[in-house]
Amino acid sequence: MSGGVQATTTKGQEWYILRGDMKYGPYEYKSLITMIQNSELYDYNYVWAPHLENWTLVGDLQEFSKDRLCRLIETKDHLAGSFKDRKVPRVDLVTPVYAHNDQTFFDGQTLSVSENGALVLLNDPLLLPGQKILLHFRTSDVNPVSFNVLCEIVRKNYSKQRLNVKSGLHYAVRFLEVQEHGVAQLTKWSRGGVAKEETNGIS
Repeated sequence: MSGGVQATTTKGQEWYILRGDMKYGPYEYKSLITMIQNSELYDYNYVWAPHLENWTLVGDLQEFSKDRLCRLIETKDHLAGSFKDRKVPRVDLVTPVYAHNDQTFFDGQTLSVSENGALVLLNDPLLLPGQKILLHFRTSDVNPVSFNVLCEIVRKNYSKQRLNVKSGLHYAVRFLEVQEHGVAQLTKWSRGGVAKEETNGIS
């Protein structure tokens, strides 16, 4: 399957989702946004609308890009109500991590963190939403003391950034259990200096 022509017009469009051999829909655009926020629709799922030539990955469509969704909120678009209202301080932060899924250790790095979760680039493209992993935040220039965090994967995104040939995926993770000194460090990162605000569930 290959992607079709991308368009930014969304009002009145009917969207369909392909899951295996089954086609579901039609859905309104705002319904798909809600599915993304509820971790029911992912970047690797195929969708189709009349303006597309073929079934296309959600992650390849401008309509569902992070920039597009942010603009909907900033301009107070009528679709903004589809987003979850969540305001947690978030900061861009690159620091090395190890991860373990009860079978294998693999390395990676954070791209942004908050007190409740993180966006990480991990050297394992096979992890799935719903899986639990242990993240070990390694010591670095920005992290004086290592700590562990039990996480749940809530979303996976294809990425052009790569750690090596086996990689290429970003994972959004939700923190379940954090070591005590890790809580203090996450709070320091999230609330110290100039932090971006993680708004409406976009991470």
